Amino acid sequence: MKTFATDLLEATLVNKFDAALRSVELENGTSLATVLASAIMVDLRCSGREDGVDTIDTLDEDAIKKLGALLLFAIYGDGRPFSLPLGTVVRPYQPGSVEIGAEVWVIQTGKPGLSPMETVRYDAYGRNLELLREFISKWVQGRPWQCIGLPSPSNISDYGPVNLLAFPPFHDAGGVVLQREVNSTGAACFAAAMPEDIKFLALSIANDMRAMWHRRQDIAEQARAVRQIAERKISNDAVGVALHAIAIDLHRQHTDKHFGFYVHYDAIDDAFRPGVVRNFMPAPFEGVYPNQGATHEIVGRREARDVVRALGADGEIDSFAAAVVRYAPEGQAEVLARLAIDYDTVVQFVTPLGPVYATLYWRDGCIEAEISAPGRIVKRGEFLEWYEEDFDADDAQTLLGLTPLDVMPLPFDARCTIKQATPLRPGVKMQLDSNSFLVNCASGCIWER
Repeated sequence: MKTFATDLLEATLVNKFDAALRSVELENGTSLATVLASAIMVDLRCSGREDGVDTIDTLDEDAIKKLGALLLFAIYGDGRPFSLPLGTVVRPYQPGSVEIGAEVWVIQTGKPGLSPMETVRYDAYGRNLELLREFISKWVQGRPWQCIGLPSPSNISDYGPVNLLAFPPFHDAGGVVLQREVNSTGAACFAAAMPEDIKFLALSIANDMRAMWHRRQDIAEQARAVRQIAERKISNDAVGVALHAIAIDLHRQHTDKHFGFYVHYDAIDDAFRPGVVRNFMPAPFEGVYPNQGATHEIVGRREARDVVRALGADGEIDSFAAAVVRYAPEGQAEVLARLAIDYDTVVQFVTPLGPVYATLYWRDGCIEAEISAPGRIVKRGEFLEWYEEDFDADDAQTLLGLTPLDVMPLPFDARCTIKQATPLRPGVKMQLDSNSFLVNCASGCIWER
């Protein structure tokens, strides 16, 4: 956890490292000194050594330069594992990130140092978005497909986040929206991508624009059939649902005879709020698109939302997520206020064994939680894994009916029980039996139905 003392120490390290490294910057403009200082602060915490600060203070210019070079290679994915001064091992991870001990830390363009993977954004924003648009403008300047425009971020929350880059509707292609998923850079996240990664993505998107221009009549004709199916299904089945757009991701579809499309609807999203949701309409094998429209889940959300609204709630929250909110250091009201606006938020707990990150997110009208304590604990969906103790099949069976806090050191007490447990090597995988409560994010209240 950052304090005044740790901030002061990190600032002192940055100044010392910057002098030794001659103000070297990564390709995205991030100061290498700030990155190295972040890594050293993790090394200090992980080692727990009382003489850690004194040991770091003895680093001379040659040692700092060597560490800076090794870290730089690791961030670009070209290096081998190496040890920091207090023994924590650094390994290359995805481009723009490194694994320090069991923790993954990420570069973010426009932000100094490293950030925990669990806290970074995955949408397109900031300097990298500006750079992408600049590169695309350069590639398409003077070309007929320049008229398609430039992409902007478009983020959908429908059974999980979908982070997109979307163009304006292109009239000559039947008003179809060209789009691409943001996670196309190869880096740990969009903000971690280096200029070369952004340039490669821009060139790929420019090629999609060219393909859309040359295939615009085919796209318009096929999209017309998709639109007719979607509109007909809305009128018959989907009260309160409206067609928002027909979209296409042309990556890997440039030369296909028939295209797959996304149908975007104005409906009720994951947070039981008015928003955009989508269905995929696959390319037909024999030229006829399937007679499918808004799914039962899309259509049924309005009714489910109205039920909880009548009870004074925004939606539901499962018992594990409710425990995270109740024990959050910033307080229940603050966390729920964020979820009244955002679709997800991160709560960080500081424990003697290291940080625990809890990601709270809306999923089909219910707030759920994922947990990451790097190298120790992971929770995804209804499964919780703990890696610090060895279990055989008999040991695992003794956990049934217990709560997670009965079994492992968690910074909160979740009101759910273990209904199944399977040994891992090492550790144990537990399936949780959770119930749900009602939640009103504006008032900060959670209560039983």
